[in-house]
Amino acid sequence: MKRCLQSKVKEEKGITAVYIAILIAVFIGVTALAIDIGYLMVARNELQNAADSAALAATRQMGAIYEPLSYAQQQAYLFNRDQIVPVATYTALQNAVAGLSIIGLSGFVVNDSDVEIGTWDGATRTFTAPVMTRSNAVRVRVRRDENANGPLGTFFARVLGRDTMSVSAIATAALTGQSTAGPGGLPVPVGISYAWYRNQGPTFCNQPIRFYPTNDPTSCAGWHVYDRYSNAPDSKLRDTISDLDNHTYESPPVTAFQDSFRFTGGTMSIQTFAAMKQLFLDNLNTDTNSDGNNDAWTAGVPVYAPEGYSTPEEALAAADCGNPNKNMLIVGFATIVITNVQDSPVHQIDGYVICDNIEPGRGGGGNFGTMGSIPNLVQ
Repeated sequence: MKRCLQSKVKEEKGITAVYIAILIAVFIGVTALAIDIGYLMVARNELQNAADSAALAATRQMGAIYEPLSYAQQQAYLFNRDQIVPVATYTALQNAVAGLSIIGLSGFVVNDSDVEIGTWDGATRTFTAPVMTRSNAVRVRVRRDENANGPLGTFFARVLGRDTMSVSAIATAALTGQSTAGPGGLPVPVGISYAWYRNQGPTFCNQPIRFYPTNDPTSCAGWHVYDRYSNAPDSKLRDTISDLDNHTYESPPVTAFQDSFRFTGGTMSIQTFAAMKQLFLDNLNTDTNSDGNNDAWTAGVPVYAPEGYSTPEEALAAADCGNPNKNMLIVGFATIVITNVQDSPVHQIDGYVICDNIEPGRGGGGNFGTMGSIPNLVQ
């Protein structure tokens, strides 16, 4: 009996040893998973920071190149990779250096082929490359794998036969819709209702629009006096037009979905229309005429929708083409070309909206054809 018990105890000790061995193996596996996956995530975050910064810096360089150019020059400009790629590479390197002690990497490099220049379509959220004219976006990949910088070495995962791990990060930055206008950036006292864009759909580029008379079915636009007055009768509009023409007043800085202008509808007096025609004539052959057409005036204008709604979506949904005889919320910015101001007896102002115009200022706004020169991360 005693021998039986001793034998049974030995068997149980043997089973316990097996269990312990299994538990130790599981513990090592879990430890390997926790430490090595954690190390992988830290490295990926470091690489993502580098990719984000590189894409933003390279696209900001693109915006800075566009800023001093006329609209016609912007449309024809052919980018050289040597203008963009070194900025992305240098910026990525600076960010990677900050994380060398975590990543355990020296001699960090970004492959030239991992910096792509192209275009970003905000509506479809697609990046197309390479595109070297009318470019508006840069995509950067930063990696630690067999193609660049070598994969990460593992710690405990080596016990399970995994010696290395590959990791990479991608970021895309783009010039997006202008969200602010600086002082003097809106030199003509007209705006376009958001309803016009909704009615036109995605094909609004270069489409004609009538700015006066404001009750014309093809207008979908209105007059304003900026934020100068609490109301906007014809006389105040005429004063504003004259002050703009005499350079005794310039438009204030404006931020989309924050600021409002006082709009006015109805019929302009002969005197006010004459002041508008003079403003148009005096701005031909000036620096503000950036389309290369000496018979037209290119200018920035606000896009508006009714104010007083709790969300931007509600404000945009409420926009219409009626006479905007009240305060209206500025929701974005467009660039127009005023082609004709017809005098008596027609009294009509015609123009069209242009696209891919880059204005100095912050992006992140809606797509109304005009982009800011300061980029945003889009992907």
